[in-house]
Amino acid sequence: MVSPRQFKTVHDHSLRAEIRLYALYRTLEAVAILAISAPFADTGRHFESMPVYFPMAVNLTYVLIALLFVGLAYTRISATRQIVLGTVLDLVFITLLTWLTPEITEIITPMWMLNVAAAALLVSLPFGLAMALIFSSVLFWLLPSDWVYYLVYGLIYIAIALIASRLGRHISHSDEVTEQQSIEIAELSQMNSLILERLPVGVLVINEKGRIRSSNQVAKRLLRLDPLSTDEEVLDLRSPPLSRKLQQWRNGRPQDQELLSFRHDDAKVEPQFFRLTPKSDDVLIFLNDTSQASRRAETMTLATLGRFSASLAHEVRNPLSAINYAAQLLEESNHLDMMDKKMLAIIQQQVRRTNGVINSVLGLAKREPANPQQFDLCKMLEYFTEEYRSGFPLDNDTLTLNVPEEPISVNADSNHLYQILMVLISNARYYGRLPDQPAHMTLRARVESNTCIIEVIDRGPGISENAARNLFKPFHTTSSHGTGLGLYIARELAQANNGDLKYLRRSNGACFQLSIPVAKDSIANETTH
Repeated sequence: MVSPRQFKTVHDHSLRAEIRLYALYRTLEAVAILAISAPFADTGRHFESMPVYFPMAVNLTYVLIALLFVGLAYTRISATRQIVLGTVLDLVFITLLTWLTPEITEIITPMWMLNVAAAALLVSLPFGLAMALIFSSVLFWLLPSDWVYYLVYGLIYIAIALIASRLGRHISHSDEVTEQQSIEIAELSQMNSLILERLPVGVLVINEKGRIRSSNQVAKRLLRLDPLSTDEEVLDLRSPPLSRKLQQWRNGRPQDQELLSFRHDDAKVEPQFFRLTPKSDDVLIFLNDTSQASRRAETMTLATLGRFSASLAHEVRNPLSAINYAAQLLEESNHLDMMDKKMLAIIQQQVRRTNGVINSVLGLAKREPANPQQFDLCKMLEYFTEEYRSGFPLDNDTLTLNVPEEPISVNADSNHLYQILMVLISNARYYGRLPDQPAHMTLRARVESNTCIIEVIDRGPGISENAARNLFKPFHTTSSHGTGLGLYIARELAQANNGDLKYLRRSNGACFQLSIPVAKDSIANETTH
């Protein structure tokens, strides 16, 4: 079955402007016929019972109906229905007026050409041909004496209908192609926007006045742009160094290779500049965060080191154990003087240090996933403090524990937590002391917003700003005896337990803050109470 849409030359949604013009033409046509037929009102055909003013009344009615269709053209009524109904009424009234006033036939005949064209163009070819043949037949019936004249007009009507229909098909095809291209352009635009937003590289478009026209999420984060703002911000106010590099590029001057940094971000950015189009002054800037590549390289290095250390550990530990065992046997000898005992102590100390280095490096390769279990954090911290005091005599140093009286239930791997605390307390005792002064360390815990906060605080000289930036980077250490892996592994373990480890600056000393989530059961109990 053929759908009605297949008979339509132009799609209905494309006819709103055309139908208004056609309705306006109908009104002008009706007014013109009224003006032309007014002088012939007394000489036209009349029935005996027909009033003299009847032709004028018909003409005025046609004008009013034409005005009505002008109003309908601005409604949501189907455009095709309006055209069909309007053209049929045109045929009825023009036929009636032609019969009542034959003198205006030669003037109405050319006017009907546009009606036929509109019917074929805006509705369908069959409808346009029907209007042409019906009006031609009406002319033959009303004025048979001039049949040759009106036969020519009939052929002209048919030709106009065919041409208009052909033109309509071209318009319809163009509309479909344009609509399809618009859809494809919209899809491409959406896809490009999605790609730009997902890019790990910052993207900026800067106009000739130095204002930011467009940016993706990475660029907004780097420059701290408001993600909801539509105003074009000045690049020089957001990043003067980037603005200077852009100006150097525009002036054709060589650029330095220095990476850009932002105070609120650890990113090291390498900008790249491109002209948006050959004739445009707009500039496309890519902000490549080199720190991501550094982190990937760091991860690959650590993975390689982990695999290497796992195979090397066995070969190193066997002779190391033999050296340690030999030192223990020598220590039992009765023929050792003070110097020999001092040498043995140095050997044992270096054996322990070497073994610690191996354990730290092996931690990168053998770090198992967290095995979280629910336990009371306060009791665990008390046990850790007592064990540390017994295993590592404090002498003049102090370790203070500050935990609330009520239990704190957490869901974490206690072995991981123990290892983190051991790193933090050891660092605080070794680095967190003033010259020739004992170390004073505080271990405290509290709950904030369903998160357990554990802090290790010392009263030492603190950590410089430059050193604080690299605290959690692997192999970074300020000591000749350290490996630079302790804090890195500690933070990795914290994140493996859905927590985090960060450094907080203090006026006197340093503070490392470990945050882990409180157990869900504990949260539910607090909510119930």
